[in-house]
Amino acid sequence: MIARARAITHGHAYTNYSTMKKDAEFVCCENMAGDMLFTATEDDLESIWLQFKYAGENYIPKGKEVTRKMIAMEVSPTLEESKGWTKQNWDLFAHRVIEEMDNIEFRDKKGKVSSKQTDFAHSKWLAMLHHDAKSGIPHLHFMVSRFTVDGRINDTNLIGLKATMAANSINQSLGWKQSQDISEEHKAEIKNALYDILRKMNRFDWDIYLRMIKEYGYSAELKRNNNGKVVGYRIKRGNSKYNASEIGRQLTASRIEATWKQLHKEMDAETAKRKADEHKARIEYTERHHFVCEPVNPDTKKEHYEFDHIFGDGKEAEHFTFDVSENILDAMCSTFKALEDEFAFVLEEVIETSLFVFFELMSVPGGSGYSSGGGGGNNDLPHKKKDDDDELLRAMRIARAVARSCPRKVISRGYGR
Repeated sequence: MIARARAITHGHAYTNYSTMKKDAEFVCCENMAGDMLFTATEDDLESIWLQFKYAGENYIPKGKEVTRKMIAMEVSPTLEESKGWTKQNWDLFAHRVIEEMDNIEFRDKKGKVSSKQTDFAHSKWLAMLHHDAKSGIPHLHFMVSRFTVDGRINDTNLIGLKATMAANSINQSLGWKQSQDISEEHKAEIKNALYDILRKMNRFDWDIYLRMIKEYGYSAELKRNNNGKVVGYRIKRGNSKYNASEIGRQLTASRIEATWKQLHKEMDAETAKRKADEHKARIEYTERHHFVCEPVNPDTKKEHYEFDHIFGDGKEAEHFTFDVSENILDAMCSTFKALEDEFAFVLEEVIETSLFVFFELMSVPGGSGYSSGGGGGNNDLPHKKKDDDDELLRAMRIARAVARSCPRKVISRGYGR
């Protein structure tokens, strides 16, 4: 579970969001007048805000006027921790959070109180249940008045740290993950997503970067200097925000473009190595099988192929010859054309590979077009139409399999073009 809290000036807007968001559910409240339903209405909203607005009427200020009159808190157990919870479970949990917050007091090294205990239990507060749009993880939104019902004020100094400590206290008592561990997991998740985004970009551009971050289910806020240059940014995941420097030093605004360049340099090197390895493998395969190809015979409308099959068990190589009809080649080419936008391949290379596979299947004795030994010759058995159709289907299936075995294109959606 993680939690955060802060004193805010925009209490009306926060109340509106917390209570009127689609599918928001009322959980519980204390010291509030009137009855609440599972879903707040417009009338409820107005009543709620007026109660918070005038909660400090009994407070006598001892200095300058209090402008931050509401404390906003978000508390989020993990999906596993809150699995199967009923409204009663959330009610008990909300009260536990309030109790833990009221138990915390900070003192400095000399023992002087630096942040007094709050008294939320005797203040107006309301808890609403939300669900994260991307993950579906449920979390509570608390609206808490700065003022107690008897006219005192809640100390908000280090209120964010108090929320973290309250969450950790509950985590420890229930055997849940500590908030720091959860935060590290979130930062690692975001870091992986940002590197994935950079790999997909043809060029680095902040607008493209922000758009892709949004597509991954996060949002980003940029910080610019007076000249409009981006000097920092942070990523929002659910209710949590992380500065780029927290996620990874190489992802900060000053280093991110250099990181993009380095990633693509490494990707280009990997692609070059893969192509070199594939080229070497093709040469070795061709040399091992003594592959020979002759042009289409104008009389038979067929193309002549020969290769030696090398058995893995040490048996003597067997020589095969094939006359492959133009229909087979056309079927393969049509299949590749239909897939070339989805998969990365060189047409001539995949045709050659598919024919190799086709030959291997055809080399089984009794297969269509089979002949073997000493240069062999073409099978003179009559060819039925069904056999031709079967060969075409087999050729197309082989072509699809070969195309799909090729590496996917690095840029599949054209970001940055």
